[in-house]
Amino acid sequence: MKSLLLAFGVVLALIPGPPEATWTWPTQGPHVVLRDFRAPPTPWGAGHRGLDLGATGTRVIAPVAGVVSFSGVVVDRGVLTITTPAGDRVSLEPVTPSVEMGATVSRGQEIAVLATGHCPTLCLHIGLRTGSGEQERYRSPRRELGIELRAVLLPWNYALG
Repeated sequence: MKSLLLAFGVVLALIPGPPEATWTWPTQGPHVVLRDFRAPPTPWGAGHRGLDLGATGTRVIAPVAGVVSFSGVVVDRGVLTITTPAGDRVSLEPVTPSVEMGATVSRGQEIAVLATGHCPTLCLHIGLRTGSGEQERYRSPRRELGIELRAVLLPWNYALG
């Protein structure tokens, strides 16, 4: 029994901790993901191209430094996009932007007021696009936000229902 506990302890010690956040969390309140990223099966297919982050207040701050490359309305909601020095584009919605297109923003700077309507509760949708042209793709910003996502191994005979 002792050797089993020791082996379990060694395995736990080898599991890496959560990734180090390189972005600032953009909403007020606990760091909660209400809806996760889901890549579409094709470039134009249905999916969820970002994370929905829970919020307890309406203040939105810049998760990264960069230049505001879009500040306006898309269809029926306010959207703000920051282009980082590396060329990545971080989009936030639904918001009422307090900065204009072309403005340079600092990480942690207040940039918008959160609007309602995207989730049943107050939330901010944050998306990340990397690359350009044929190489452009959406990907989850979990790593940049320091959010741990681990694979879960299920028993061999586990039936998905």
